[in-house]
Amino acid sequence: MGLSFRILGPAQVLRDGRPLRLPGGRPTALLVTLLLHAGLAVPVERLRQELWGGQAPASAVANLRTHASHLRHLLTAPGEPARLRAENGGYVLRVDPGELDAAEFERLVAEGQAAHADGRPGDAAPLLERALALWSATEPPPAYGPATAAAFDRLRERRAAGRETYAACRLDLGDRGSPALLALLRGHLAENPLREPGWALLMTAQCRAGDRAAALTTYRAACRALAGELGVTPGPELTELYRAVRRHEPRPPAGRPPARTRDRPPGDLRPASPVPHELPCPTTPFVGRRAELARLRTALTAARERPATVSVYGMAGTGKSALALHAAAAALDAFPDGQLHLDLGGSVAGTAPSPLRVAARVLRSFRAGAAEPVPLGLAEARARIRSLLFDRRVLLVLDNVADPAQVDGLLPVRGGCALLLTSRCPVPHTDRPLRLDPLPPADGLTLLRAVAGDRRVDAEPEAAAAVVALCEGLPLALLTAAGRLAECPHWTMARLARLLGDEGHRLAETGLRPRLTASYHRLGPAAPLFRRLGGAPTGPVTPELAAALADAPTEEAARALDRLVAAQLAEPAGPGRYRIGDLVRLYAAELDAADPPGGAHRVRPTRDCPPGNPGPGG
Repeated sequence: MGLSFRILGPAQVLRDGRPLRLPGGRPTALLVTLLLHAGLAVPVERLRQELWGGQAPASAVANLRTHASHLRHLLTAPGEPARLRAENGGYVLRVDPGELDAAEFERLVAEGQAAHADGRPGDAAPLLERALALWSATEPPPAYGPATAAAFDRLRERRAAGRETYAACRLDLGDRGSPALLALLRGHLAENPLREPGWALLMTAQCRAGDRAAALTTYRAACRALAGELGVTPGPELTELYRAVRRHEPRPPAGRPPARTRDRPPGDLRPASPVPHELPCPTTPFVGRRAELARLRTALTAARERPATVSVYGMAGTGKSALALHAAAAALDAFPDGQLHLDLGGSVAGTAPSPLRVAARVLRSFRAGAAEPVPLGLAEARARIRSLLFDRRVLLVLDNVADPAQVDGLLPVRGGCALLLTSRCPVPHTDRPLRLDPLPPADGLTLLRAVAGDRRVDAEPEAAAAVVALCEGLPLALLTAAGRLAECPHWTMARLARLLGDEGHRLAETGLRPRLTASYHRLGPAAPLFRRLGGAPTGPVTPELAAALADAPTEEAARALDRLVAAQLAEPAGPGRYRIGDLVRLYAAELDAADPPGGAHRVRPTRDCPPGNPGPGG
């Protein structure tokens, strides 16, 4: 039988079915961390951070070597090659197929969800049942480090999705609200009260059992959970299910799978394979944003019978793209027919792809290798996309939207597709756009720790707090500035804080200049006033002050300030008052200094680009 590893509960290692005696504490935490990265070299520094965080003693690396040596002897039988070996400045643990319960769980869930999406609930249910049975009734112990905690969060998310798919299969197979199914769904929602598909499945099961009163009570409980945690109301599927229960109407099983590929009529353009999976793996640390992630995930998974368009907007550098990718990854299982990712070029100044190029790119993702003529025009391309997406569940992450026309007309009239958009300014006609603000100081400090390391932050806490403040809580600025510490390991945190405190260097050290340039190029007639605001004193700006700086009438200056707000270069600070961040002000001063002598421009109104709508700007 060999070795088997169990981490979906208390950590265990079994040899030939008999448990081995694991050392407690950090040696076991080291084993779990290596199991979650099986086959990959995990650097010693990363292991040190995972096991000790900011409290690592001077002997941490030596202790790590000792723990690794003990595990190597424990896991290697006589005559076998070593399971654990040092490689590339870290450690690699070899795990063969079928030995790790977490890997088996993910495999079974993927196969079960694929069978369910293909319309084979009879094949899917036993696969998912086996997957869920791999979890112990006792939860895994708390993780030592953030990477391990994030890995277990992802596994729990997969378990939640697997439970819902399993419950949908049971309903598809004729389960009439059995006590076992009801107990499964109640326990699932006790752990995951914000998952609307789970509430819908429980209501459906209760109706199948003939208990409509319980289904109505469940809906009210869902409303309380969503309002209390997220401040939102249930999505259209759950609301329509509630209305159907009130009307005593029959309702198809929740979570009904899409039409089976082999049953599609001749001439259907939808490809059976390959299914596109284009979401990139995040390459930078991500912290905080729990409420925003939950809101986006709820909005995305609410797309069932009708498509949804969800958008995130905010000023340059707030981390919109990173948030969108994490939200898309969290909702991955809700879109079995594919996930697309396109950068529409709105984050930096330049030539963004035309709407036709965007549509052609979407078509290529679904027609890989197909000999199909290129559409002659935009209308034809969009019509083909709607045919491809009709009645399917596909997620399109369209990042850095530069122009609303790039994303118009892509969604069909029916099906569970979703558009997740990021842009500098709100995109019209989207469902409850989410404005993303800078990180609060505590989360900014956590992000700085993730890049610079706990030791540097703990050694100079005041300088670290100053770095976060000078970067104004913008993730892009923090990541760029902290990258200087990685490039210059001999630097202190205080030296970085002094560099950022110098207004002549701050903008360059935050990486914001090209992003702010994209916003500036879309200001139109408000651009001259923006440049003049670089000379404004620190503090709120009024239309009267802006008018004096730009030599313009007060009303025109007020309209120009409204355009700055729409472009996310300023924000309201009370009636007749506007706040401009220091980084934006430094950029405006830089532009003003480059303006030729005598180049003062009056702010002129425009009819074709009204105040408050300067275009999305990525």
